[in-house]
Order: sequence, then structure tokens, then C-alpha cells
Amino acid sequence: MGPGDIAVPPAGQRPEFLFGGDLATPMRLAYGLVPMIQLLEDRGHGVEAVLGAAEIPRFALEEPSFRITLVQELAFTRRALALLADEPCVSLEVGRRFHLSMFGLLGLAAACAASMREALRIFLSYPSLVWGLLEVTYWRNDADEYLAFEPGQVATELAGYYVERDMGALLAMFRNAVGPSVHPGAVYLRRARPAQAAAYEDYFGCPVNFGAAVDEMHYPQALWDAVPPQANDRSRRYFENQCQQLNESMQARFRYGDIVRGRLRHATPIPPLPALAAALFMTPRTLQRRLAAEGTGFGALLREVREERAQALLRRPSLAIEEIAWRLGFHDPDAFSRAFRAWTGLSPSEFRRALHA
Repeated sequence: MGPGDIAVPPAGQRPEFLFGGDLATPMRLAYGLVPMIQLLEDRGHGVEAVLGAAEIPRFALEEPSFRITLVQELAFTRRALALLADEPCVSLEVGRRFHLSMFGLLGLAAACAASMREALRIFLSYPSLVWGLLEVTYWRNDADEYLAFEPGQVATELAGYYVERDMGALLAMFRNAVGPSVHPGAVYLRRARPAQAAAYEDYFGCPVNFGAAVDEMHYPQALWDAVPPQANDRSRRYFENQCQQLNESMQARFRYGDIVRGRLRHATPIPPLPALAAALFMTPRTLQRRLAAEGTGFGALLREVREERAQALLRRPSLAIEEIAWRLGFHDPDAFSRAFRAWTGLSPSEFRRALHA
């Protein structure tokens, strides 16, 4: 048996599968590209061409709900790795940039878990909210508990990168949750021993067995039993319930109309089309074309949100009509009054009086 092989336990001591599964969902949150983009930018590479080659708009990185396809993510990763071909240990450099806070509600749910074992179970239960492309499973035998990483068909020639990135990312999150001194008991990698083998052992803080029959990461029992500082079962249940809803909603098609509507609802003053399009890193014509493909347009969404916000603001007697007009993006109060009458049949002042009639 070679130095990187793992002995098969005798009958009766076969590992027990506890949880886990395939994380390669067809729709992905674009925010998962951020660690790689940070590395590209740190090394002086522009990201516009990399995103463009994968047909990913620049504003996708600023919009938490923006979804991309698995095909787009793979195209982006291939292009990025080509630019970073001379970067030593690029997979670990990307992996170490992951942090629990990146995962929003999922990170909060994991941070509130009763143990690191439970935190991992939470992560692997909502594949649409993480960015894995592998089958990640958790096993236990008589002497050990460990993680196994199996490349799926989608990873193809990128399998090695994703195995190492995800191992590095999980370790980074363990350290984030319970302390920087956490390290595996052993790491096994199928890949041949690289020239930078010492850098792997420095990062993992344990022996790394290259040329192994499996891709696995073994941790001591104390790590799995460790209680995160923020452990709170009531909060964990609250956040995990929201994770379940988000995981299900990820199957719905992304709509530009929802993004525009949301931006118009929360901006003060409401911006015109050119300003909103610029904030989304596209031209007004492109934004209008994408809205038209969804059966709507900027004008329709603007009217909808203005009327909605106008009625809410008019219920606040301390706000002058002039102030409301400005908040809604009108150049003058008269233009606002004409628009409001067209929407409701009443002037803003008449609407206010009717509220107290």
C-alpha cells in the first residue's frame, strides 16, 4: 500500500454515512464568485473580460439574489484559472477567502448550531445557498469522522481545483467559527504531489497525503463536538427555516423586473432610467430590452412604485407635498400632482383630506 492510500476497514467496521450529497445545483448565486474575483483583482487582473466571457453582468456581484447557471460559473472559472496559471496554490488562495458571513442566513444558522457537526449538516442541507460543485459527504467509523469529496460529472477537468478549494474553504469557516488553531488530523488528495507540497501542509496544519485513492479530510473528534460561541437553538431554528425558503426560491427564474422594482422602492430620490441602468452596469437600452423580454418596461415599473410610495408618504402629515415630489423623483410638485391625479382621480391634497374624512 502506498503512502497516500487509506486502509479499507475490515467487515463490521465499514464507515457509516451520516449526511451530505451533491452540491452542484443548476442555478447558482453569483456572489459565490467573489473570492475568486478578489484574488484576480489582488493580482492585478481586470474582471470585466472574465465576467463578459461567461455572460455574467457586472452588477451581479452587487445583487445578492442574482443567479447564474452552472455553465456560466464553469466558464468563468476556466477563464480565471487561465489568468492565474502562474499563481501557486490558487485553490487554497481562493478557499481561504471564504467566511461564514459570506453566506448570509445560512452562515448565521451554522454559527448558531449546537456543534460543528451540526453546523456542517446545515451547510450541506441547502445546496442552492452554497457554491460547491462536488458531492460532499460526512462519514463515521469506529475511530474517526471525516469528509469525503467526490467530483461530479460537471466538474470535469476542474475537479482538482474544486476539491482543494472546498477543503480550504471548509477549514477557513471552521477556523472562523471556533478559532484559528483548528486543523485536520489528516488530508488525502488524489492529485500527484506538487512542487508546493509544503504550502499545503502549512495551510492545513497537518500531513497531506498526495496520490491517495480518495479525496478526504479527517478531523479529530474534539472539532466535531466543539460548540460555536454563538450556539443558540432557537436562533438556529429561526434562521434555518428561512434558509429552507430561500433554497426553494432559488429554483425560480431570475427577473430583472424584480431588481428594478426593488431599487426604485428603496432609492431616495427615485432615479431616472439612465442613473438606474448605470448602477446596474448596463446601458438604458440594454436594461429596457431585458425588461421587455419579461413583458414589462421601466415606465410601467416606475409608475407602479411611484404610486405605491406616494400613497404611503401622503399618510405622513409631517411631509410637505414638495418633499414627497422630490423623493419620488419629480422635478416639481405640479408634475407630481398631475401624475397622482392620473393614478387615483384625486390630487395629493384631496387624497390626504380623504384619509381623515
